[in-house]
Amino acid sequence: MFKVKVIDLPVFHNGKRYLKDDTLEIDKGHENPSIFEVLEEIEDNPFKGVKEITLRKALEDAGIDIPDDASRDSLIQLLIDNNLSI
Repeated sequence: MFKVKVIDLPVFHNGKRYLKDDTLEIDKGHENPSIFEVLEEIEDNPFKGVKEITLRKALEDAGIDIPDDASRDSLIQLLIDNNLSI
């Protein structure tokens, strides 16, 4: 996702009208440089900032076997593979 600013002409996005200099968030692939100025790329990671212990607890509560040497990234992958969220 990207946070963008409307450059000139009004834009309709998801049923809302955005005027010049308004900011909004759009999906990758929609950042047309003639319409928007990209302000920043927004990381789309629902596990950002979640502590490892919280990840482990969510997996344990779901009954998922966790390898003893599992890293934080491995725990996140286990959550994704098992369609779990925090």
